[in-house]
Amino acid sequence: MGDINPGGVVLLILMLTFYLIPSIVAYRREHHYRHVIAALNVIGGVTGVGWAVAFVWAVWPSDKSLVDPVLGNVTGKGYRNAGDTMGATAFGQSRGYQEEQTAYERLQGPG
Repeated sequence: MGDINPGGVVLLILMLTFYLIPSIVAYRREHHYRHVIAALNVIGGVTGVGWAVAFVWAVWPSDKSLVDPVLGNVTGKGYRNAGDTMGATAFGQSRGYQEEQTAYERLQGPG
């Protein structure tokens, strides 16, 4: 009793770092839900599914709601929650088309 394997310690640190990647990313990005992501990572990460959900949530663009792709919001701009996104899908689409038109007009130049 007493011999500590340095290779085992390094491996343990690497495994722990990998396991906590979603939490590390969320805190580094100052994600609004970083505490929830960390809890999901630590508690639900054991299953692998919890880890994957925490990772996706941590790296998801913070200016988009998680349901933007599902609801077809073409712009995904602004800070919203799911209720705001569902209520603003039509507005988001028209705003996206308007931005595309403005960009096209800028490319055409004057005249």
